[in-house]
Amino acid sequence: MNQMRFTEIELRNWKNFTLVKVPLAGRIFIVGPNASGKSNFLDAFRLLRDLVLEGGGLAKAIELRDGLSKVRSLFARGVKTEVMVKVHVANGEGGWIYELAFTHRSPKDQTPIIKRERVDKVAPDGTIRNVLARPDDQDTEDRDQLTQTAMQQVNRNRDFRELAEFFRSVLYLHLVPQLVREGQPPRSQSIGPDQYGRDLLDRIRNTTPRIQSARLKRIQKVIDLVATPLEDLKFIVDDHGRPHLQVKFKHWRPQGAYQNETQFSDGTLRLIGLLWALQEKAGPLLLEEPELSLHTGIVRRLAPFIHRAQRAGNGRQVILSTHSDELLTDPGISSDELLLVQPADEGSTVLAGASIKEVSRLMNAGITASEAVMPKTTASQLKLFDSAVA
Repeated sequence: MNQMRFTEIELRNWKNFTLVKVPLAGRIFIVGPNASGKSNFLDAFRLLRDLVLEGGGLAKAIELRDGLSKVRSLFARGVKTEVMVKVHVANGEGGWIYELAFTHRSPKDQTPIIKRERVDKVAPDGTIRNVLARPDDQDTEDRDQLTQTAMQQVNRNRDFRELAEFFRSVLYLHLVPQLVREGQPPRSQSIGPDQYGRDLLDRIRNTTPRIQSARLKRIQKVIDLVATPLEDLKFIVDDHGRPHLQVKFKHWRPQGAYQNETQFSDGTLRLIGLLWALQEKAGPLLLEEPELSLHTGIVRRLAPFIHRAQRAGNGRQVILSTHSDELLTDPGISSDELLLVQPADEGSTVLAGASIKEVSRLMNAGITASEAVMPKTTASQLKLFDSAVA
């Protein structure tokens, strides 16, 4: 079966955004000024995942985001204005459309309650057939059922479980090297894979030895190019049962010296985490500023590396945010792979690069994404520095 992926997302009154509707390619680069909403845009995909994870659900997903008041856009009009997330998903043989709109019971009762939940099946010829439309008769008889999505209930999602499993497969990664080195467990209130990479070593350990070895060898090939003193990357378990990544550090002694992740640089750990995630057989991968701690020479090669990993693997969709000019210098990036987030008076906007005439014209003429779109992310920020008091 072809790899499923998001092809469109629509948001209403979601955090920074009052209205967003953009197409999504297999590889997406999200750019924009600081505090414009790039992370909040990515979080909409995480919300869908949190609906179906064990221990999750609508109430838990909103709780993890500090309540509905922090989820609903500050630009929304009315205290009971609904929040809406709608996505189109393709699987090569048609796909699905999922829409979820929710608000709270009352000003005094902030319990999230569903205003609308809809699932449509899209046939290969484009024909759309409705599979679920809520509120339905069951909800009318028992309004408390509207506190849970059908997506999160195995007794109700049977006809669209493929879609629920797809949401479950979404992975968000913003690896923090210090947390990996210290071996800290994930936060007790979190659900699913740890977003800061605390579970990286456990994810490696839980992979079969054959696949684990093959993936680490591919990572070693990249390390050979960017960190030449490091060789023979391996996964080991110490005498206390703790997992470690180990490399041999070449120096003047013939046998070298072995180091584990506690001695790796930030850049090395982030690179290993990124390369491992790209090889995992899972759904969409959400990356937050993957260029952090990496040398600019590596960053310039990230975009084509992601493309090669997608072609060599299962075509996993990658959606990433970035502030890096270097990451966007690759001439293989097209305008339909760009999303520009910009703050506005009534909430941030998100524009597809292909819909911005100037950006599309420049890139069609051979100008890179870095030169075509990044200047639009800095102008408003530079005014702040120009007016700052020294």
